[in-house]
Amino acid sequence: MGNRLAWITALVIGVFLAAIIIKIVVFPSPTPPTCATTAVGMLDLQTPSKPLTLIIPANPNGDGDAGDDYHKAIEAYHANREGIEKVLEHYEQVLQDKYRLTDDDVAILKKVAAPIRAGSAKRQMSYYFRLTPKKIEIPYWPKVVDDFQEISYVPKMLFAHYFSLGRETYPQAEKYLFDILILGQHMIDERARLDIVRAGIGLEKEACGALLTLYQKWQRPDRVEAVKEYLDGLETISSVYSDLYKTIWRFDPGMHGPHPGDIFNLVVNHADRSVRVEAILALGVVKLTCSSRGDRRMVRRLIREKLQSQDRIERAAAKCAQSLDREGLDRLASSVWK
Repeated sequence: MGNRLAWITALVIGVFLAAIIIKIVVFPSPTPPTCATTAVGMLDLQTPSKPLTLIIPANPNGDGDAGDDYHKAIEAYHANREGIEKVLEHYEQVLQDKYRLTDDDVAILKKVAAPIRAGSAKRQMSYYFRLTPKKIEIPYWPKVVDDFQEISYVPKMLFAHYFSLGRETYPQAEKYLFDILILGQHMIDERARLDIVRAGIGLEKEACGALLTLYQKWQRPDRVEAVKEYLDGLETISSVYSDLYKTIWRFDPGMHGPHPGDIFNLVVNHADRSVRVEAILALGVVKLTCSSRGDRRMVRRLIREKLQSQDRIERAAAKCAQSLDREGLDRLASSVWK
């Protein structure tokens, strides 16, 4: 009986040890995440702590898709680029009332400003992968960020123009800054790519800065305080997303990529699609830079899962991760360091 019990005990211990060995050697765990993605709030959908209606009279509620209007604005900018950019060169002089726009200058700017104004009246915007190519290519930068930034210069110039004309036209100057605020909000709310979200936050911060200039000159202390309060909330989410962006695209000269556990955590658990998409793209980097067998298994699993995602932007990002090779990694690293 004693021998039998000993054999059973030995067998149980052997099976247990074998399971541990299989777990550690054959199916090792992936690297756990760090505080960069586990700290409080780092996996949350980031939104300003105060609503935009703290500044603007009401949220836009028009039907239709603002993306179509912004696309018209981008086309108008491209069609009139040379003339528009000559006008934009005088921004600081106009703001300081050292240069006045002509009627022709204002007319060419309004070719872009009018469709932006139409878009700012709409409730929602869809743009990325609807009005852009449905693919992501190295260096993964969404060109529409540049397009949105360019068209935002136009209402900003018209703000300066009406600001310089004096108190009677301050309401017109204010409205052009509201247009930029809503454009930025639409870019954030689409949650398509983290670059677009961060650029939208940037546009809102620029508009708030100009509004402070306007309201101080207008002697509206109540509005100054409202803008500062909203801007504080913007700074918070801007900081969080900036930290996440650095975590996702961490490279060093030794070609060490981002921390695998943090990328896995963001891909699986982040509430913001734009952050998940960025982390999915980074799976390709982790695939080529990680050394742990557990990390390599997790990369393959997550890429497979995201290739079957119901979200077409996530699927496109997964295809990029799957196809990234050493040559592509070199190009990507060069663009990040730049």
